[in-house]
Amino acid sequence: MIETIIFDGRDFSRSIDKQTRIDIHRFMSIQGREPKLLIIDPTDSEEAQIYGRSKIRKANLLGIKVFPFKLSNEEKGKNPMETIETILSEIEPDGVIIERPYPYWLDSLYLENILPTYLDIEGITIKSQGRNMIGYPYIIPATAEAALRIILSLGDDHRKKVCIINRTTIIGRPLAISLLNRDFTVTVCHSKTRDLKSITRESDIIVTATGKPGFIDSTYIGEGAILIDVGITEKDGKIMGDVNLDSVKGKASFLTPVPGGVGPVTTSVLMSNLMKATMDRIEERLNF
Repeated sequence: MIETIIFDGRDFSRSIDKQTRIDIHRFMSIQGREPKLLIIDPTDSEEAQIYGRSKIRKANLLGIKVFPFKLSNEEKGKNPMETIETILSEIEPDGVIIERPYPYWLDSLYLENILPTYLDIEGITIKSQGRNMIGYPYIIPATAEAALRIILSLGDDHRKKVCIINRTTIIGRPLAISLLNRDFTVTVCHSKTRDLKSITRESDIIVTATGKPGFIDSTYIGEGAILIDVGITEKDGKIMGDVNLDSVKGKASFLTPVPGGVGPVTTSVLMSNLMKATMDRIEERLNF
């Protein structure tokens, strides 16, 4: 058996928050107000609501003014897209978060195109994703960025093989591209992947985001594997991740727990993205 290091996401996120506070202080000295964050929630997902509450707590803690907005298709005669455009013009936020998963009645492609890139602190617009694809990232989705920061904090070892069990545009794909841009060898797996265990056992780093509680146990990993657990599911009143912690302890060398692992880093990255985009716009204006 080997020692399994349990990652402390709250401690890791403090250094990110420290720089964000510096940016907020400078923003307020220039603009004379708090930065404004609009959070649009079209979901009915309990997991999304849990994550959403953590974003609001973090923003309040840092001194960011939050405008939560529940988007619904139940108001007759109102187009949800027009509602979003109206709320954007009324609040004039410095950044926007749109909670996922999107409901069936929301046109995700249209939504991600009407959102101005300078407000896109999640890296979801086509322009943001395209920049990451060609190796010139500006802002990438926060969960992918959080996982990337954690992986790089362990050493930028390009010889490591990474398996990502997720192919979404907010986790698996942007993370895979970001790691490829740094010369890691990456395999992306998903629900249709055959013989998943044969791939994960040969991987040095496993990033999992399946939403299946306890899915990854000791039979899926090799000795000394690094496990980045991005899964979040509520089961029997408890928040759980993809990894069966008791099963992998003593075999994995490093593990991000749920809760308290990737989640706190993700919320800190989101606030960092907000201030990065906002301060860059101010710098451009001041230097014009």
